[in-house]
Amino acid sequence: MKADEEIALLLQRAIQTSGAPAMAAAVVKDGRVIGSAAVGVRKNKDATPVTLNDPFPIANCTKAFTATLIGRLVDQGKLKWETTIAETLGREIPGVHPDFAGVTVDQLLHHRGGLVARGPSEVWTEAQRAKGTPQEQRAVYVEAIITKTPAKSPGQYLYSNAGYATLGMMAEVVMGIPFEQLMKEQVFEPLGLTTAGFGLASDSKLVTAPWPHTNGSAIYTENPACIAPGSRMFISIGDWATFANFQLGHQPTPPLLKPETLAHLHALQGETADHEMGYACGWFRPLRDWTSGRSLHHIGTNSLCFSEIWLVPPRDFGVMVVTNEGNQETTEVVEHTVSALVERFLGVKTGPLESAKGSSQNKAPVIPK
Repeated sequence: MKADEEIALLLQRAIQTSGAPAMAAAVVKDGRVIGSAAVGVRKNKDATPVTLNDPFPIANCTKAFTATLIGRLVDQGKLKWETTIAETLGREIPGVHPDFAGVTVDQLLHHRGGLVARGPSEVWTEAQRAKGTPQEQRAVYVEAIITKTPAKSPGQYLYSNAGYATLGMMAEVVMGIPFEQLMKEQVFEPLGLTTAGFGLASDSKLVTAPWPHTNGSAIYTENPACIAPGSRMFISIGDWATFANFQLGHQPTPPLLKPETLAHLHALQGETADHEMGYACGWFRPLRDWTSGRSLHHIGTNSLCFSEIWLVPPRDFGVMVVTNEGNQETTEVVEHTVSALVERFLGVKTGPLESAKGSSQNKAPVIPK
């Protein structure tokens, strides 16, 4: 049986078990995609099947792409790892809280800027319903966050979508270009990622891409545009596999990042015990017996979709699975599917994956329009 067929069979069993409308998966090894498949339908109560080219929401897994964009700007001399919030946003937001003034790009990338997880509920709601461009909404959102007292002392770890929104605004200010356009020009296009974008990929009336679901109900909504740098991307499984191979060191020509910059994006800050997951720049870095060293890992969820990726640099190997259902049962089935794919194509027993869930990562709640 071909690898694509084996993956499709695993996914078929997964959607039968979980009730998810659709799933897609890919496995990469030694710089190539050794197998991929997409099964199921784009929307419950609609017969339109998913395809390998269909873009799925990847929610929090967006952060690795944002970190890559920041790395590009560092390579171009537009930003430094030590660039601070005050240096970049001080003129746009004169009321920056003194404790945030010296927070650096590197601290924000590592979730050590002291920013709240996603903002007070009233700020989040206001951002969701705000008028104007995504760039204008982001400015309102970030100002509401960084003019308040930090949630934690800068330097301490606190997973924060708001921190990545701040990074997005910093990139916009130094480049004079909206974050979404910057990502397209600096990351998507150089890597040939033709299916990647932000927001909802499908039309609200036509089923042109997978719809988000919760407990089987299709819901046409997404997180507010301001949070795009932290949790609002969609991408096909094939394009995500291309990005995964890049993260494993298989650069395009010309290289997207300097080797030392890519290495910095994967580096932990400070000492991290073996049992601790640790966070680099857009990546959790768990150490497991089967990974031969720390892996690159993330999950993405906004309660309406779920994605999971594990990259194993010492083995030049990776697995990623996406689905357009966000309930707890489906996330558990995805976890088992990832494990099965690793065991089949890497030939190792994983045991419990113990993915980045619970307090290590916050879900970005969706507020209906």
